[in-house]
Amino acid sequence: MFSTYICPMAKKKKYYVVWEGHLPGIYDDWSKCQEQIKGYPNAQFKSFNTLAQAQKALRNPESVSSSSKKKTYYYVVWYGHQPGIYEDWDQARQQITGFKGAIYKTFGSKQLAEKAFTEHPDKYKDGDYKKTKDLSKGELEKIGDPIELSLSVDAACNGKGDFEYQGVWTFSKEQVFLVGPYKKGSNNIGEFLALVHALAFLNSHKDPKMKQIPIYSDSRIAMGWVRQKVCRTNKKPPADVLNLIARAEKWLRANSYTNPILKWETKVWGEIPADFGRK
Repeated sequence: MFSTYICPMAKKKKYYVVWEGHLPGIYDDWSKCQEQIKGYPNAQFKSFNTLAQAQKALRNPESVSSSSKKKTYYYVVWYGHQPGIYEDWDQARQQITGFKGAIYKTFGSKQLAEKAFTEHPDKYKDGDYKKTKDLSKGELEKIGDPIELSLSVDAACNGKGDFEYQGVWTFSKEQVFLVGPYKKGSNNIGEFLALVHALAFLNSHKDPKMKQIPIYSDSRIAMGWVRQKVCRTNKKPPADVLNLIARAEKWLRANSYTNPILKWETKVWGEIPADFGRK
């Protein structure tokens, strides 16, 4: 009599996307993924069944649906019927409806909302703080405050791939450059071009101080591409965009720079000052 041996199925391979971690990217081994998120504040990652899904998610994090519970927002009412901080929009709306000159703002961080309520609203009138998060005291101290004398860059892209990018002085928000729109690109391409444009702009000045001014970006992907001196997009943009990319890559290969490229901490500081405000 023969016995039957049933071979257990091989474990299905997974791909892990790390958006926020020590080294963002795609990993096909869980232990390697863990190395990137261990000890990293508010690490963001997710597993996918195919490499194509992971690549799409890395390029466009907004396309990934979240199963976590709905985020709580805090509504600061500086001027209204009853100023205060509200966690319910209907209650907050009651305080500003019919009140002439009402001033209010939405925050994702309770800590920042409480701080903002004690300060003048003009400090927060132009920013978007919905993506801010509550962090520990140690985490906040580690991140600190943004450097005032700096240049901030950002890009905007619609569903068709039309994109543009700009650079502004961080605290005055005075526009330094605006480029585009161009057809059939991506947000990551725009972020990459914006960083190289900012580097070229600052290094075109004779004043050595300009070569020390930090540049802020909220895109770790674009920052990585600049370090690698190559735009690693999977898109197939048209000739005019390819020409822009080629020029940017050539500039990076031909030039050195000392301007620090820093990550804009959206979860603490709100949207980057160069944000187009179209979210």
